[in-house]
Amino acid sequence: MDDGLPKGGKKRILVFEDSDIFADMLVEFLNDAGYVTGRAINGFEGIKQVYTFLPHLIVTDVEMPLFKGYQATRLLKSRKNTRNIPIIMFTGLGEIKDRFWGSQAGADWYIEKSPNNFNELGDRIRELLTERPDPDFAALTQEGKRVDDNTLIETVNNLLDHKLFQTTLIGMLTELSGKIGSLQEILRGFFDLLAYVCEAEITSVMIKSVDNSLFVYTANRAGFTENIVMDFTAIAIADFNAQFPDYKVISKDTVDFYPPGDKKKPIESYIVFPLLSAGEKFATVHIANSIKEYFSPVIIDNLNVFLYAAAPVLANGLSMLEMERLQKKTRQAFARYVPEDVMDEIIRKSQDAETQSETRNLAVLFADIRNFTKISENSSAQEVVGFLNAFFSLMGNKVIAGGGHVDKFIGDAIMAIFGVPKPLPNAAGSAISAAIRMMRALPQVDTGRINVLPKEFSIGIGINYGECVVGNIGFQDKVDYTVIGDTVNLASRLEGTTKLYRHPIMVSEYMHTAARDSYIFRKADSVRVIGKNQPVNIYAVYAAFAGEEEKVITADASEDSALPLPPSLVIHRELLDQYDKGLKLFSMREWETARQYFLDALKIDAGDYLSAFYLERTETYIREPPPADLDITTNLTEK
Repeated sequence: MDDGLPKGGKKRILVFEDSDIFADMLVEFLNDAGYVTGRAINGFEGIKQVYTFLPHLIVTDVEMPLFKGYQATRLLKSRKNTRNIPIIMFTGLGEIKDRFWGSQAGADWYIEKSPNNFNELGDRIRELLTERPDPDFAALTQEGKRVDDNTLIETVNNLLDHKLFQTTLIGMLTELSGKIGSLQEILRGFFDLLAYVCEAEITSVMIKSVDNSLFVYTANRAGFTENIVMDFTAIAIADFNAQFPDYKVISKDTVDFYPPGDKKKPIESYIVFPLLSAGEKFATVHIANSIKEYFSPVIIDNLNVFLYAAAPVLANGLSMLEMERLQKKTRQAFARYVPEDVMDEIIRKSQDAETQSETRNLAVLFADIRNFTKISENSSAQEVVGFLNAFFSLMGNKVIAGGGHVDKFIGDAIMAIFGVPKPLPNAAGSAISAAIRMMRALPQVDTGRINVLPKEFSIGIGINYGECVVGNIGFQDKVDYTVIGDTVNLASRLEGTTKLYRHPIMVSEYMHTAARDSYIFRKADSVRVIGKNQPVNIYAVYAAFAGEEEKVITADASEDSALPLPPSLVIHRELLDQYDKGLKLFSMREWETARQYFLDALKIDAGDYLSAFYLERTETYIREPPPADLDITTNLTEK
């Protein structure tokens, strides 16, 4: 059958990849392998190209603008004429939860993205193309005649379950907030994203400012006539005044993103939502449609989640606008006292300094919620976002109280640094103090809004100390004050070891050296992390000895001293002594004697995991003596 494509027997592979550099490498590899290739820069464009390029196989990234790889895969695997096209996810997201979502979406294979894995990718492509019959390209071409942007959006909206759809919306908002720098640009992107949520034929956003200004942004997407727009605006203003009865408008700025049109059909459905920032209403969103009873419970639910996540984005945009106005007024005021050319030189030097960096010794802390994937799967997106905000607020305050700086939030994790931007006399000790504060405060986190029992809610904290590059890193239009280097990477890996060794706070030997006179440490193991040949000793941290809880070092913080210590941060002196002796003999390969010390430790606390961990290892070596050159260092296989 003639499918209208070049002949010659070559298989066609379509690549979904937003990175130009990596896409060029991948396409060159596939071309050299004898395939005909096409490329889409995001999942949305990729779905559309499926109906024109007619691929035999698809290779997709996950993290892309618009539809991510999961959403694009799920849509294609749900349709009759595209479900038989093999899809390989070739992505840098290599955690177990990412592979789970890939399999749930219907991907045929999942490979970690790296030029080193091109050969594996080539093998899988050959296997899938050999095993699978060609798709029905004639049917695919026919279906493509009925596919356009609106039908794809509608299909995704109907296809995706609410949690995944709402999570996608929040991801789009996060991406939007990181790319734009003015309130007007944010509102333009806001209106575009709102079109994914519902048929918002006309929308108005009204925002109040601290200087009694009112900003009104309107998107008349349906092209209603000027009279209908005026009637809609009058209703919106009345509702705004009802929400803010005491707000006195001194000036009003209006922006209409679409001009009036010729649509005369009256508005039949209307809804208004207030937006909150820091618990206070600051704006209203007014949405209307010409269809009667359009705003169904499902649409309202999606709107609530979307607008809840959009509120801080719009609030940040308002803050940027207010800051610009303040800077303009400040510049005008200073111009009376400082010549303009001198002021420009001061500003220029400040901007040049933003790109500078320095090397400094500091402590880096990573904290991560345990079993977060399960929590998010069993809770709504809005519940998860609300819970995370409360969790980050409490934990972030403990970091700051310990003299640290919250560098960033990474999904459900916190990265904090101690020793920058303000130097600390004991950065390592401050980081441990903050970690203990975080563990003591953990029961205060309200888990009522998520589907998890309080006793099942826990975190893991990893801390490292060493040399880092610190400064404003980025480019002219976007910089982050952050730290990079091996010290940061190892801190992240240490957080992961809290699961393996079942202890909430794990630190490196460098932290142990820097703070061993102030805290209680227990060596857990000598490990070799991925990408490093040199092993590093890691230690579990404790806050007090059993029966001596009142001597905990962080008791100087009045707000924390009244909080009980978690049992996991308390250890028996005698147990620690028996364990240390056993571990020393274990490293000397004196298996029988080491075994006895671990048994003695377990007599003191039968639930001590590390003692049981080494008892099992020693008994294994007693039963099956290892070779003399056995490397007993533990190799960590996960990042």
